[in-house]
Parts: sequence; structure tokens; C-alpha cells
Amino acid sequence: MLEEEGVVLAVNGNIAEVTTRKKSACGNCAARNGCGTSLVESLFPARTRSFRAHNGVQARKGDRVVIGLDESALQTASLLIYLVPLLGLIGGALLGTWLGTDGHGELSSILGGIGGFFVFLAAVRRYSDILARKQAFQARVLRVIAPGSLAVPLEPPLK
Repeated sequence: MLEEEGVVLAVNGNIAEVTTRKKSACGNCAARNGCGTSLVESLFPARTRSFRAHNGVQARKGDRVVIGLDESALQTASLLIYLVPLLGLIGGALLGTWLGTDGHGELSSILGGIGGFFVFLAAVRRYSDILARKQAFQARVLRVIAPGSLAVPLEPPLK
């Protein structure tokens, strides 16, 4: 389970809108003081993100909470978003090459690849709407953090 700390902005029934601050890996790195990447990162303001999460713990507006998302759901969604359109691009290019044997094979390959990419991208969009309704693909409020306490993850970090 991937966990992130946030603050509840609003509650509507069993759904809570939670805002989190974007974190970077630079905050945990021992070399951040001498690294160019952390210097570039310091030039940009910290950003926040809002999530809609299932509120099974009855968190209220203003509560500090820990939200979580199942790791396998994130992996499945990543494969869907990145791999499927790439397969459409390659498949469309191969189909375009096979169909364009009249001397315009390269042009038909390019057009087929672009067409395959967008067709598969539209299919991913449609399927992602279906997945978004499933409980496993939705963020959940795992627990409310008591005021004045530090959030400590339940599991030790992997090394």
C-alpha cells in the first residue's frame, strides 16, 4: 500500500477531498546540499495535489489523514497508460507498412503508427473510466492523524 499524508478539504458522504504536498526524492538524499538537481528543485515552489478518496474512517474537514492506494492498482494503471498506446503505435506502423506496398510504405507506416497510437489511446481512456469505478483503483483514507503527532508509516521503508 502506497501511503501519503494530507489534509481533508471537504467531505461529501463517503468521499473526502484530500490535498497533499508533492515531495521529491531530494529531501531524503544525503548529497542534496551539493547536488545540482536539488538546486533546480529549490527554484520551483512546492505544489499541492487534490485527491478524492473513499472516507471509511469518517474523517472530517480539516483533519490530517493518511491516504493509501494499492500498489498493484498503480502498476496496472501504469502499464495501461504507457504500454498500450505504445503497442498501438508499433502495431499501426506495422499495419501501415504492410498495407502501403505501392511505394508509399514509409508514409503509410507513419500514418498507421499515429492512427494506431490515437485509437489505442482512446481505448485506454474508455477503459480507465471503467477501472476508476472499481474499489481497488480508488484512494482510501486509511487513518486520521491525531493533532500534534507525527505520521509514522506502519511498514518500514524498503532498502
